[in-house]
Amino acid sequence: MERYRSDFDHVGDFVERWNAGVRTARAWTIGIGALLVLAGLAAALAPLSIYALIQSVVAIALIVGGAAEAYSYARTPELFRSPTMLVLGVLNAILGVLLLALPAYLTVGTVVFLLAFMFIISGAERVTFARRMRYFELPDSGLTTVTGVLNIVFGVVFLLMPAMTGMVFGYVIAIYLVVCGASLLAEAISMRPIER
Repeated sequence: MERYRSDFDHVGDFVERWNAGVRTARAWTIGIGALLVLAGLAAALAPLSIYALIQSVVAIALIVGGAAEAYSYARTPELFRSPTMLVLGVLNAILGVLLLALPAYLTVGTVVFLLAFMFIISGAERVTFARRMRYFELPDSGLTTVTGVLNIVFGVVFLLMPAMTGMVFGYVIAIYLVVCGASLLAEAISMRPIER
């Protein structure tokens, strides 16, 4: 880990790295966000007879999204890194593996609570990152704050109604995927080079 040095321009380093990869980051974010939204819509619209297919598609989307979050964590400069991003990537991948490997009747209860905690952790990470952006006077932190608050609200709703959430498990997964995908798409739309 690189130590903080007062003579080093950490914000300038972040801005330089961000501007060098903003187009690639936007393209990947739009692609993954669209994949998550489509998987969520498919999960919501799928009849029960093809639940296994939808379960596999959703699981693969979660695994890909988790790997992308872990990669994003590795690419972020150390001063702006949040370990929560890495934890969320790993949890998304584990959730995807659970959905892929286990039958639904074994995973429903556990996955509902896992989703609730993932929403809350993800929301807290987004709000914290937005505060860091504001502190370093980087633009467009408001949208990140809004998506973070929405994630926290959904997480609390899942925690308060686990039995109801378990009964409509397919729709819970659909909501999770659509909210995560829409959050990514909203952030991708706001991505632009930073002027200093």
